[in-house]
Formats: sequence, C-alpha cells, structure tokens
Amino acid sequence: RLTGEVVYLLFFQQVVIGPLGERNANSQLEEAKQMYPLSSFESDGCSGNVSRGWQTAVGEISKIFPNFADRYDGIQRIPFESACVLHDEAYHQGVGGYTARLTADNALRTAILSYGIENTQEIQARMQLATPEEATFMYEIIAETVYRGVRVGGAACTGMPYAWGFGYNNGTCN
Repeated sequence: RLTGEVVYLLFFQQVVIGPLGERNANSQLEEAKQMYPLSSFESDGCSGNVSRGWQTAVGEISKIFPNFADRYDGIQRIPFESACVLHDEAYHQGVGGYTARLTADNALRTAILSYGIENTQEIQARMQLATPEEATFMYEIIAETVYRGVRVGGAACTGMPYAWGFGYNNGTCN
C-alpha cells in the first residue's frame, strides 16, 4: 500500500517525509511540549548555514573578483533573511502540525520569490544578467531549493537545530 511517505537519510538519521510520518513526529512533539519549557527564541537567519555561507561567500569571492565586492558592497546579509527569521519563529514554536509547517514553508518560498520579483532590476544590474527574466528565474530557483530543503530537513523530532518545534528540547522529542 502506498502511503505517500518518502524516506531520506539526513546526517545519518532516517527522516520520513510525508503526512503519516509527520503525524507521528508531531504527536511526539506534543508530548515533548508537556515535558520541556519553550526556550527563548533565537534565529540563525537562514538555517542550514545558508546565512553564514552567504557572508563567507561574499567575503571570499570578493577577494578573488573585486567586481563582486563592488556589486555586493553593503550586503553582508542574505537579501531575504527577514523571511527566514519569520519562518524560524513558526518552527521554534512548532504549532499546528503538518499543515502549519507546510504553510510556513510555502510562505518562505513565496517571500523569496517575491523578493526576486520586486527587485528584478536591481538583481539584474548587480549580477550583470542580460534580461530581467534571468533575475526572476534565479530567485525562482533559490526559492524552490530553499523550500525543498526545509521540507526534507525540517520535520519535528529530528534533533536538528531547525526542526519543527526546535524551541522544545532543541528539537529532540525524547
């Protein structure tokens, strides 16, 4: 019988992605919420080292290509980082189960794509792209990549610092 579940190996830990696996993990999360207090909220910006990687990349690439430094002067934070922080707030509390997580993930994807659409001309000029469509497409790819990453890596009870409900026992439900 098909269950709609997909199994991934994430950092040597089996993670089941799909409504049934998430229902089980969310049940464990609800039990953890009874045992552990909600920690104070902290965000690392865009999780999975995306924000940290951005800062490193801007610095390192600028050493090699001075033009890059000119184009990204003053942009030491990933341009859509505020959307990641809002996403982290929802994940910190982990309220609402599968549908709420899906909603938060879709909101993040939409915010990234919207940033790209709203800033197409600036992105096109900064990246020296030939057409506005290339700038929009670039953010479409970024938005989809981030979305797929949070869908695969963000389920409850994985013990990852970005797990759904990470505000309870650091995302570990046992």
